[in-house]
Amino acid sequence: MKQLRSVLFSEVILAAASVRPKGWMKVALAPALGWWAPYLARHATDPLPPTILYLAVTPVDIRLFSKPGLSAPFEIGRWKRGSYQASIAESALSLKIDLELERLGRVRLFSGKDVRPVVDMVLQGAAGPVAPAT
Repeated sequence: MKQLRSVLFSEVILAAASVRPKGWMKVALAPALGWWAPYLARHATDPLPPTILYLAVTPVDIRLFSKPGLSAPFEIGRWKRGSYQASIAESALSLKIDLELERLGRVRLFSGKDVRPVVDMVLQGAAGPVAPAT
């Protein structure tokens, strides 16, 4: 939260959570794959960067940040309440958050179950659920 406050100048952060993009585990395990790694993990997390992400909720919008190792966090984008769609699927150990975002399209984020209150705030600001994939 402290690192995100340095990036946010105008809005108060109501809640924030650390999330992983779909394909992040493939990127994290890529060094163990040897010379196959660049081929298997090339676009694993597209359109998001292959880093841990932070999902922040402010009174007027949600924001997605990336924090590469040994670097300051930077904002990927922000979406006003009601301008995005969101849905959640809960498994035994984690949450799968599906977001339909302008400019990025459909993205899937994974998080631990401990961030459920943050995800609920994201769902409250959504225009509706994400339509099933065809």
